[in-house]
Amino acid sequence: MIITKSNKAKREISIPKPNILKKKKMNDLIGLIGEETAVRKLQNQIIIDFRSNIRSLLERGDIENKNFTNSDDDIKAMDFTSWKPETKFRKSPEERAAQVIKGLNQEQLEAVLRLAGKI
Repeated sequence: MIITKSNKAKREISIPKPNILKKKKMNDLIGLIGEETAVRKLQNQIIIDFRSNIRSLLERGDIENKNFTNSDDDIKAMDFTSWKPETKFRKSPEERAAQVIKGLNQEQLEAVLRLAGKI
């Protein structure tokens, strides 16, 4: 299931995964959407990953007092030519939440649900 939440509309919905999200191999994706589209989509995600990496360098240090660990010049001088996205798979927010919820007792779970406005 894919859970999608709209903060603006204050709505949330769960929809079954479309077939494309069930594919595990590039050849299968290419067969569905074509090589050019598959490469473009992959590159777009890699750009997001790269920006996230750079953002973490920008944010290191004391943000409130603008005392950063890395200056803009320091970051620009870094060699990113061999940079690759992380290969470790991260858990979705839902998976992380489920992991935390599993460790709660009934009283803690009820308190969390009250805080979330669900009970």
